[in-house]
Amino acid sequence: MSMVNTSVRTRILQGFDDPALQSEQWQTLLQHSCTDEVFLTWHWLRSWWESLGRGRLLLVAAECGGECVALAPMYADSGMIYFLGSDVADYLDFIGDTSDPAVLDALLETARDCVPNFSGFRFYKILENSPTARRLPEAARRLGLRCYEEKKWPAPSLDLAIKPALGKAAADKKSLVRHERYFRREGSLEVRHFSDGEAIRPHLGEFFEQHISRWADTPYPSKLLDPRQRNLYHALTSIAAHTGWLRFTRIDWEGRPIAFHFGFCYRGSYFWYKPTFAIDLARHSPGEVLLRQLLLAAAAEGASVFDFGLGDEAFKHRFATHVRHVQTWGLYPAKGPII
Repeated sequence: MSMVNTSVRTRILQGFDDPALQSEQWQTLLQHSCTDEVFLTWHWLRSWWESLGRGRLLLVAAECGGECVALAPMYADSGMIYFLGSDVADYLDFIGDTSDPAVLDALLETARDCVPNFSGFRFYKILENSPTARRLPEAARRLGLRCYEEKKWPAPSLDLAIKPALGKAAADKKSLVRHERYFRREGSLEVRHFSDGEAIRPHLGEFFEQHISRWADTPYPSKLLDPRQRNLYHALTSIAAHTGWLRFTRIDWEGRPIAFHFGFCYRGSYFWYKPTFAIDLARHSPGEVLLRQLLLAAAAEGASVFDFGLGDEAFKHRFATHVRHVQTWGLYPAKGPII
């Protein structure tokens, strides 16, 4: 444990099972964070670390008055420090309360001091309306670092909270209904939804195979060719098996799978994450059948938002009611005076 500020103590947790901050405490901190997203849960980040993690794990906790008030879920690699999950998560941030500048400074200083040949921080995918987007430039000046906004991504979503009927209305758009009618007219269509990891796991092999085939003849081969990427989904179905927020949909037509989706429904947000469909049936748009069934599922669950995740694809804007943005922030050692 170190004391960076007289009122703030920090400690580097010894992994995800450190008794100083158990999973229940992590989740309580998250619920009081400015950003409470599935990608910041103990279960999601542990799954990521065990499958895709590299470098040194840096779980930095800040304590005030003997109580943990904030957590920085990070790792260090080749002199740089990043949030866990930076490559595949859509929304990331600090966990807990970093409104006190001393807390944020302590988290950053402790991490920096742990890394030989420190080159900087690169924090991906912070929501632009998160207070963190305002606090990082201020913290950088206090710590003698230069701060840059390096990239921005759009994240369209469909707001179901004000008008819950919007979900059903979106699902009943003519194009979606027309494509589903084709499959129902020409054969037997079966839609199955799963939310338990143990029930999802037996379907992962076919899901991977279809996703790889879907992208094989494009300039963007499936990331699921990488066994480590596949391991993330296996880890989620194990570590997050009984959280209640896993969502997996399988659509079969005439006894064969024509579409899959691996996603989440966390705290009222139904999340479009990893869809795929049978590429040989593309002219009949099984992907639109999948989207319709997910919109119906979100409405049936009473979700407050259908989150299309990162990306500016045209189909998302056909349904979205608003667009959030996420930013990447870089903080680097200053080579001259900070003005």
